[in-house]
Amino acid sequence: MNRDIVAVLLFFFMASNMYGQKNVDLDQVESRYVYLLTHQKDSLDKANIGEEYFILERGKDRSQFMSLNSYKRDSVTAEITNGSNTRISKLDLTSIPKTNFTYRIIKDPVKKQVLFYDRIIRNDFVYEENPDFKWKIRDEKKNIGNLKCQAAVLSYAGRDYKAWFTNDIPISDGPYKFYGLPGLIVEMEDSGRQYKFELLSYKNLAHKSVMWISEKRSNGRKVSKADFYKALRNSQENLVSEISRSGFTLDPSAEAKVKEKIKKRNNPIELKP
Repeated sequence: MNRDIVAVLLFFFMASNMYGQKNVDLDQVESRYVYLLTHQKDSLDKANIGEEYFILERGKDRSQFMSLNSYKRDSVTAEITNGSNTRISKLDLTSIPKTNFTYRIIKDPVKKQVLFYDRIIRNDFVYEENPDFKWKIRDEKKNIGNLKCQAAVLSYAGRDYKAWFTNDIPISDGPYKFYGLPGLIVEMEDSGRQYKFELLSYKNLAHKSVMWISEKRSNGRKVSKADFYKALRNSQENLVSEISRSGFTLDPSAEAKVKEKIKKRNNPIELKP
């Protein structure tokens, strides 16, 4: 996809979210963890591999998991919204970090609640989930870096996972929606080796920062998980027509490239949501 198409699509997805956006404070960030996700985008093409960095923010009562680039993009949008004399026409949209993962996941372990926020086309959605993760801890152990880790297995949403957690960081959390082990998940991979999360760094913060989410995301339409995925499938099937209805025109070549790109992104982390 060329630079012009990228610019058009970025504008399409962001323009309706630029104005009037405020932030909602969720908690105070006490520690931060950086993960690398390696994933196979196309289930039929093992060479179609993507990588993206994620951050896990831990507060007193909640944690938040999100793509680093998504966080940067939301931060840039917030700065534009709150800045003075900033015009969208002066914004170089191609300079804003791209991401394949626009969701934010808020976990409340006390309530055993997961809130999943995401945007489909121009609309924000949120669904609540109370996953009953049936972890099976194994005797198998190994060191990952300087952390002593132990294995655990889990089946969730159509995939079988093996995780390595550490009691050296005694918090019950990890990447994506996962939590419930006696320590932090350091590494996690599905049996098909299509999704793998690896902890790269972690830090306790001497000066706590604010854990936040945009007000627009927070006020997204509340739906069931099933309805969210139904809307997501519909949007993928009708993306080109949605773009056209918004006043943007793609020439036949650009339209073919958009359709081909969507076709090759057919391997979501949740196969059976």
